[in-house]
Amino acid sequence: MNSFYKPSHFKFLVALLAFMLLFKLGTAPIYILDEAKNAQCAREMLQRNDWIVPTFNQELRTDKPVLHYYFMMAAYKIFGVNEMAARFFSAGLGILTVVITFFFSKRFTDPLTAFCSALVLTASTHFLFEFRLSVPDPYLIFFITTGLFTAYTYLQENKFLYLLIAAISFALATLAKGPVALALPGLCLLTWIFIKRKWNLVFTWKILVAVALIAVITLPWYLAVHKATNGEWTRGFFIDHNLNRFSDPQEGHGGIFLVTILFVLIGLLPFATYLGEVFKKSKSVFTPDLVKFSGIVVIAFVTFFSISSTKLPNYPMPCYPFAAIILGHYLRGYITGLGNDKKYPIYILLALLVVIPFAAHHALSHEIEAAHLKYIPLFSLAGFIAALTVMFSWKKWSNYSRVISICIVWSVFNTIILHFVYPAIYQQNPVAKTLNIVHKYQEVYAYKIYNPGYNFYLNKPVKRFSNTAELGKALRANPSAIIITRKDNAADLSALNLLKVAEHHDLFESPTTALYVAR
Repeated sequence: MNSFYKPSHFKFLVALLAFMLLFKLGTAPIYILDEAKNAQCAREMLQRNDWIVPTFNQELRTDKPVLHYYFMMAAYKIFGVNEMAARFFSAGLGILTVVITFFFSKRFTDPLTAFCSALVLTASTHFLFEFRLSVPDPYLIFFITTGLFTAYTYLQENKFLYLLIAAISFALATLAKGPVALALPGLCLLTWIFIKRKWNLVFTWKILVAVALIAVITLPWYLAVHKATNGEWTRGFFIDHNLNRFSDPQEGHGGIFLVTILFVLIGLLPFATYLGEVFKKSKSVFTPDLVKFSGIVVIAFVTFFSISSTKLPNYPMPCYPFAAIILGHYLRGYITGLGNDKKYPIYILLALLVVIPFAAHHALSHEIEAAHLKYIPLFSLAGFIAALTVMFSWKKWSNYSRVISICIVWSVFNTIILHFVYPAIYQQNPVAKTLNIVHKYQEVYAYKIYNPGYNFYLNKPVKRFSNTAELGKALRANPSAIIITRKDNAADLSALNLLKVAEHHDLFESPTTALYVAR
């Protein structure tokens, strides 16, 4: 049945994944708000040799717990402070996420299902993009994935070692992003326990040991940061960045219930085009226990973040490895001849490989700062050409070759987009375009809101002012300072007799960054 797949195929897939995640990892600038704040926060902690209190611009940062800062600090020690180092462990965990998805799905299904599951993740543009960022989500995804797989193994095989590994994984996930790392996996596991009547594995001293292990790993830092900040970090994180994000849309990231489902569908391209067939053949697809459990995980994460008022594409991503297993098991049936050859998925992919480059071309033509690069996305039409080449041989190939070819075609597209198009476009951001000016000034001020990317490249604090009276006083003391602000604040600054020295629109955002100096 699995004669199509050979172990060497997975080795080649891992090599492809490593290339996709590590090649030109440091080319794109640190510009996206979350990347900039996370990367700089880790640097400030390293400079102070502080393992407790996260700060950005020397001010307390309550957005996230501390785990990803530790990894970035280690990378800075090894590689120096740069874009690649900030993202290095994110990429490494992306490789490990695919590897453990393969090995656990192989353990509980079969090698072909495992390989196809890994194939789904390796081809996913969203998965690759997220694991090339200096953000906490790669750490959360990896440790939740590891925790769920090992906890599932404990429930299936009653092996205490896997429960201990699950406890350590969930504890580290909690240090990556907070209580959601326990709540949602806990809901998934309790649902599985209820369905399978495995209560004897819950009401045991082993669970008490696991809970104690989680507490021993997580509580010391949470208590230490609470004490060090007089409770300010605790209030900011648990109230503002957890309860408020769930109850009210934050930073304009709202939307209807279906938005999260759309995020997942787009995020699992190219193989998400087969989801219609998955639902049609659900009885055969959801036969193995691991695939059923994967369905529970996907439903739990998608439902929770659909209900949440704040909606972002990365929120439901911990369910991606489990969605990949569902798709992988369908593809296994398709490959072994248990399903008909439906051509509409490949036709959808062909359409997307044309639409996406031209949509990006259109978007860039309306972006002031990067309009001169509007033809760059059209190079990704190489993916469409590769897909057409595949179509000419489609009838001659086995279903296994067809599935492999989809991954290869989409990898051509991903290579052009992630390694060349994205870095080229984001080099046009206002931080990169004005750094040569800002570096000439010893004192750097900011009025109200400014782009946090400046901090990473300046390696010094930017003193921020919220009113013109204080700013004017500071300028009188340091008339050679430069002020970073937004164009919207020009009226406020008109009374200070300033000269505008630069103005650049923030890429794909509404604000415009403006730089001023004293006349």
